[in-house]
Amino acid sequence: MWLRRAFYYAQYWAIPVLPLWLLIGRGITIDGPGWEFVVLLFAAPALSLALIVIMGLTMARRSVRRARMVSWLDVGILACWYAVVVIAGLYSNPLVAVLAVVATLLGFWSAVWQLFVETRHRVTLAFAGYDAVQVTSR
Repeated sequence: MWLRRAFYYAQYWAIPVLPLWLLIGRGITIDGPGWEFVVLLFAAPALSLALIVIMGLTMARRSVRRARMVSWLDVGILACWYAVVVIAGLYSNPLVAVLAVVATLLGFWSAVWQLFVETRHRVTLAFAGYDAVQVTSR
């Protein structure tokens, strides 16, 4: 339970920390021309935007807002995503870049799917309650 709550609050800190880590970590380890750093100047804001969007989709779920905890699926995906970004700050490897993109897409679609499933469940319960009221009033 504490781990799920920790990842709930870690989402807020990840927005400024992970892109800065990517810029600083790769900025220190870059050797050769500075074109890789120019690419990172565009990748870091894109990472921030992705973190904000995924956090927004996660916070849109009522269960997350009420309990102030993310789901176990969120914990697994966010842990992998954050780990890949930390590794990307240390190593320049095309495989790490591909893993970062895949983890970002996985995080996004997981958040969308969980929001869809929870909203569908809430709407179904609302309609079931409405139908029960209609049956008893006849």
